[in-house]
Amino acid sequence: MKTLRVFEAFAGIGAQYSALKNLARRSPHYKFKVVGISEWFINALLAYKNIHFPQQTIKGVLESKDQLLEELKGFTFSWDSVHPYNISKLKLEELQALYVANKLSKNLGSISEISLCNLKDKVDLLIYSFPCQDLSTGGKTQGMTQGSGTRSSLIWEIKRILLDLQKKNRLPTYLLMENVRAIFSDKNRRDLNLWKSFLESMGYKQSQDMVLDARCFGIPQDRQRAFILSTRKANPIDVSSLLAKTPEDCPSVADFLHYNYIEKQEPYLSEANEAQLNRTPSREEMWDINELVSWDKKQKKSKYTRDYAYTITCNMDRSNTSGLLQYKGSHGDSYRRLTIREAFRLMGFTDADYENTKRLGLSYRQMNKLIGNSIVVNVLEAIFKLIFEDFNDGK
Repeated sequence: MKTLRVFEAFAGIGAQYSALKNLARRSPHYKFKVVGISEWFINALLAYKNIHFPQQTIKGVLESKDQLLEELKGFTFSWDSVHPYNISKLKLEELQALYVANKLSKNLGSISEISLCNLKDKVDLLIYSFPCQDLSTGGKTQGMTQGSGTRSSLIWEIKRILLDLQKKNRLPTYLLMENVRAIFSDKNRRDLNLWKSFLESMGYKQSQDMVLDARCFGIPQDRQRAFILSTRKANPIDVSSLLAKTPEDCPSVADFLHYNYIEKQEPYLSEANEAQLNRTPSREEMWDINELVSWDKKQKKSKYTRDYAYTITCNMDRSNTSGLLQYKGSHGDSYRRLTIREAFRLMGFTDADYENTKRLGLSYRQMNKLIGNSIVVNVLEAIFKLIFEDFNDGK
């Protein structure tokens, strides 16, 4: 089988890599190589390393802060994922961790500063999951117009990268876009059509626009995301099998939660306490909107309002959240959000992935931001299967 060479733009914590690894474990038909990524958010890079290379390190990591800064001087990093950060403020051990994560992940750097022309391997599949904040109804809906300076307008950096690759006759065979479904809204349609027209001018054929729900792929989360699959082959990839999927056989969210007031074993109790919210009038309103699990005193068991969680966002302490659970914990009788372990599960990651990320010592809010901005692994697996089938048919 041929090896599919993949580049992850806006890589985050690497849901793409997780999906590819899962497929490769199941069958030798899914051979792949991640030839590079683009990411500037420090916490995401560190999590990417811990998830995908948990036991690996680099021999002879530089012991001098000046040496490390010299090695990393060509990169722009961010502490909050929004603004550039002066990494000289980091401690020696923090710089060493960043250096190792940057190296092992094959990170080229910030999307606005990279070129793929000098990669040793030609890229077969370029995945771009650019920021959604300016498209989402939860943001300011400022759009993705080229040159506007919004975070969502970073999609046009992919245009620059593709134009450079075209000059070298190294255009990827496949492109995969992921974003919120609002990208297909009337407000964003003009810019999206401009983007599609550009891709067509580069020889790409588009599959049917897809809005895929995680519940149709075995994950009980009402997470609907937009995907566009492009190919430079003779025919677009048929995605009708993905669009035909239904949530009929989706497992219950109960299978993904740890909700047991009788056996309060660790580490689940500490994680639940970390996710607990103080009881306030605004959170009472949150409960009315997002009730997921309550405690039935008569039956002495949990009572589920529905079989799935709402969309996991990068901040689960707001009016529309993934779901609230009635909880009597360290703050008394109130509610809790999903634990971060549960959120990882409901994005298709494993408990080991969660635990490896937890070793970074990040707060609940920091971990929430990482997982809420990721992609459901199971959905990516289904899309990648179609890409592999097309890639290996030789046509």
